[in-house]
Amino acid sequence: MFTLLATLKVKPGKEVEVTGICTQLAKEVLAKEKDCLMYIPHVVKNDPTEIVFFEKYKDKEAFKAHGSSAYFQEAAQKFEELLEGKIQVKFLEEV
Repeated sequence: MFTLLATLKVKPGKEVEVTGICTQLAKEVLAKEKDCLMYIPHVVKNDPTEIVFFEKYKDKEAFKAHGSSAYFQEAAQKFEELLEGKIQVKFLEEV
């Protein structure tokens, strides 16, 4: 298994737009990536400018395929204008 948390910091006033992109991206990922086991965006309570994705893949290759998909690349390009800084990623090890 390959698990991670990805944190996005949204520019103020862009929360609704980014949430919409995240929701659509999650639908596409789960429909098209059979080796993606979980891909769930969350808005942090009390901070609508922070979105956290919980992602779990069959293996590292599935994660790489996700990152190179056209729909992920399209979302990442949109995020460039809507996020403060880069997406922060933490790789996790299940215990």
